[in-house]
Amino acid sequence: MQKIYLVSIGHGFPSNMIPNSFFESLGIDSSADWIQDRTGIESRYSVLDPDTIKKLHHKECTYLDILQNPPPGIRIQDLAVAPWEMLQKRRGVPCHPQVVLCGTSVPDWDIPANASSIANQLKLSSFCFDANSACSSFLTDLFIAKGLLASKSVSSAAIFNIERYSLRLDYTDRRSSCLFGDGAVAAYLDTTRPEKGFEVVDMEMHSDASGYESVKIPVGGTFNQNGPAVQKFAIKRTCESTESILIRNQLTIPQIQYFIGHQANLRMLQTTCSKLGVSAGQHLYNVDKFGNQGAAGGPIVLSQNWDRFQPGDYVVLTLVGSGLTWGSALLQFVG
Repeated sequence: MQKIYLVSIGHGFPSNMIPNSFFESLGIDSSADWIQDRTGIESRYSVLDPDTIKKLHHKECTYLDILQNPPPGIRIQDLAVAPWEMLQKRRGVPCHPQVVLCGTSVPDWDIPANASSIANQLKLSSFCFDANSACSSFLTDLFIAKGLLASKSVSSAAIFNIERYSLRLDYTDRRSSCLFGDGAVAAYLDTTRPEKGFEVVDMEMHSDASGYESVKIPVGGTFNQNGPAVQKFAIKRTCESTESILIRNQLTIPQIQYFIGHQANLRMLQTTCSKLGVSAGQHLYNVDKFGNQGAAGGPIVLSQNWDRFQPGDYVVLTLVGSGLTWGSALLQFVG
């Protein structure tokens, strides 16, 4: 059976760091301590500067104003550059993917595919398309790319997950506006075993469409969710999927080196790890410093820890997204 490898990965963040204390200036009854205690999030990065966020808060502009006249560096294709450069530097040779996939919750385009704008920016001659399942999009894209490579239709693929939730938040809502941060990640898959990288050992994906309205960004609207219900669902499904993929591969939690979950908030992740029996040393996360980065969060954690991994290390990546969608990937580092 054809083996598939994640041979390199890279990430990047916009330059505007937004500390918890900023939300106190919005007058929405969100103190820095309240955010920290409730979510475990200390800061996040945004494509928007603080003055623009305040304008959105006071309804002096709209997200459509920004998307239709984007300032420099805010477009999806612009944010793809830093992750792609890091990915190629790590791999050591130029990458020429036959397929480019993009999964994002806040696209620049309805048509064409946002993957096409990325490929044009990076001067890639690739077949391009989008596949989105919100915060689980990296796994969705990986699942699709793995199938394409396994079928031998193509031999290489690049995945881009670029998130800018700050463009679609209601900054008068203290429940959600403090949760999100923006980020970008790129991953490269190949059928040739790399000198350093991950074998994609196994994957599973699931949906429960009866909950499709539980987490949403309506056309022309802002992010909305049933927070308590979604958090309970996310914890349950993360535990189920993580345990399922381990059982399928005759592994247990003590036999894996690392676990990465959806970076929704640190409190949710801590509860999940406690239920699974994942130790503090096994748990990799970045939500405390970068907020919920949507589809980019989990794979960015993988990228940030790239030099930590040793040959033989098992990593379970389990993500949950709107739809409702969830799934897991079992990865093993090779070198």
